[in-house]
Amino acid sequence: MKYSEIRKTKRYKTERAADGVALTRSAFQLLFGCILLLFIGAVIFGLVFPVVTFPKKSDNKMQNYSVVTVRSDDLNKGDIVSVKTDHNITAGEILALEGERIVIGTDRTKSVNCVQYKGIRYFSYEDLRQALPEPVVPKGYVMLNGDFTSSEALSVGEIVSQKYITGKVSVVLYPFSLFGRSAEHLKK
Repeated sequence: MKYSEIRKTKRYKTERAADGVALTRSAFQLLFGCILLLFIGAVIFGLVFPVVTFPKKSDNKMQNYSVVTVRSDDLNKGDIVSVKTDHNITAGEILALEGERIVIGTDRTKSVNCVQYKGIRYFSYEDLRQALPEPVVPKGYVMLNGDFTSSEALSVGEIVSQKYITGKVSVVLYPFSLFGRSAEHLKK
């Protein structure tokens, strides 16, 4: 029998249809397996490397940033860390570590115009000495740049307990223009 005649038989058409169904089924199973693996990978990634979203003022407008944080006990000046309190999750740059002198001034580089400690803002050393006998960061605390989310001109340094620090910012996920960049791009 010639091939053209075989193609016209009912058995040939049935086998071809069954092959098509099997091919479609295996393609669907492969696609479903890939989606399932991506989902499981994303969940595991989120558990191992927490993703934090916080607003930051840049170019006179508020921008949301999503970043990957890595748990680290090795904190240094200039690190950008994520902070989780009872009410929210935010981020800030470490200006001073425990035992370092607090600088209140008007220069906009690394000093601050006021210091927030336990919910109260202090605008001078005299006021701050009511809460802290010496103008140094207490043991177990760090001073963060608190104006990541501030829309006011006031530069606030916030003294935060290290137990609230959940990790260092390592990689930017969003905005996509900064995807994969280090935390240094958030300081600009």
